Amino acid sequence: MKNILDFLRIPLVKIIGICLVLYFALFSNKQNPDSLRNRLSKEQVTQNLQTAKEQSQFIISNVRMAQGIDKNTVAAVEIEDTAAGQDGEAVTCGSEVVISYGIYDSSNKQIKFVDGESLIIGSKKNELIEQNITGLKPDSIRNIMIPKELATNDKNLSEMLKFYGNIRYQISVKAVTPHPESQSSCG
Repeated sequence: MKNILDFLRIPLVKIIGICLVLYFALFSNKQNPDSLRNRLSKEQVTQNLQTAKEQSQFIISNVRMAQGIDKNTVAAVEIEDTAAGQDGEAVTCGSEVVISYGIYDSSNKQIKFVDGESLIIGSKKNELIEQNITGLKPDSIRNIMIPKELATNDKNLSEMLKFYGNIRYQISVKAVTPHPESQSSCG
């Protein structure tokens, strides 16, 4: 036994042993697509390099696009309708509307709830809501997502954005009464 262990310690024997292991790993089992031989074949390596090149070009184009976005882009309000009213008059400039709304922070915790508020669109009593509910009909529900980066002259909204970060208004239109002769300005 000692003679065998001494024989295996000879560097040339180690090299030959490693070569035999690599040979069997590379060139045996030609039918198995997952064999080391097949994974290191010229065709497979070329295919893997092509895939890597395509993926890296995709990543590079996305990075370039992201770098090209103007850092001074003005944050915008996002609107999402969750229920569309079917019957009745649509909200237009000068309409008198009755709404209920809730204000929520980014964790969906309710900050404020108002039920049955009456507004005349264009009166600037609640300008954010007035500007973002035109076209809605009774029983409509609209979410207005406001990013914390939004630049606004509304002091109350500014304070809420500073304190809560991103906020969401969820507005439900209860009733719409058209007033085409109204002196309200919507612009």
